[in-house]
Amino acid sequence: MIDITKASGAIVPFEPDKLRKSLKRVGTEDNLINEIINEVMNVLVPGMSTRTIYQIAFRLLKKKSQTSAAKFHLKRAIMHLGVSGYPFEKYVSELMQCMGYKTITNIIIKGHCVNHEVDIIAKKDNTEIIVECKYHHRPGLKCDVTIALYFKARFIDIEQASEHTTEIKREGWLVTNTRFTSDAMQYGRCANLHLISWDYPERGSLQQIIDTAKLYPITCITNFTKAETNQLLDNNIILCKTIRDNPQLLDPLRIPSARKNAILQQCKQLCLSV
Repeated sequence: MIDITKASGAIVPFEPDKLRKSLKRVGTEDNLINEIINEVMNVLVPGMSTRTIYQIAFRLLKKKSQTSAAKFHLKRAIMHLGVSGYPFEKYVSELMQCMGYKTITNIIIKGHCVNHEVDIIAKKDNTEIIVECKYHHRPGLKCDVTIALYFKARFIDIEQASEHTTEIKREGWLVTNTRFTSDAMQYGRCANLHLISWDYPERGSLQQIIDTAKLYPITCITNFTKAETNQLLDNNIILCKTIRDNPQLLDPLRIPSARKNAILQQCKQLCLSV
């Protein structure tokens, strides 16, 4: 058993089955999975980073299936949405709309003690959800219990300002693109907060919501340059679905026709059931 280094700096044994599961999830064929795992095992040395292992797998997968590579790239693609966090808030809003909610982003709500800037308000039937988004653009970072405590305090202040004026049921959702610490998850369960991270809860994690909705960010597309992606994000174009439905949005980028067609094809494949 060879130990590897996670993005957090933790040293853990390399588990081929975890890599196999990740590759299987994105539709990779068994023979290619075996090829990728064998390639990793051939070059694996003690202390190798998970980033290097990912790069090996991604490079081999991209040669065979760009669509599978785009899905495999999803977690890191979300981290490439930019450092501001606003595209992530917009992205979560789009996911909630796909779940049947009407959403508003970046709104000021009057609390009992102070006003609060809320990332997303989502409404469906008689339920209103206050959503706080915590975005990280580097792997290995987690949301700890202090973030959950802070959000709960804000949620209570909002609730106290409206409990006598409305019959609407309110929920507090804390959403991150990485992970929560165990204390944060324990507090969330105890304080009746709905926590969503990359792989939590077991049903309804961010990864599962995205795969079900098939709302992949443009940063998944393997044919874009970084400059092209940044230009699209600056113009508030976040979803592959948006490009699929509006190919003319690529015109200002002056992308050569062959690569443009490959991008559009990849968008269509990622959004097949949307």
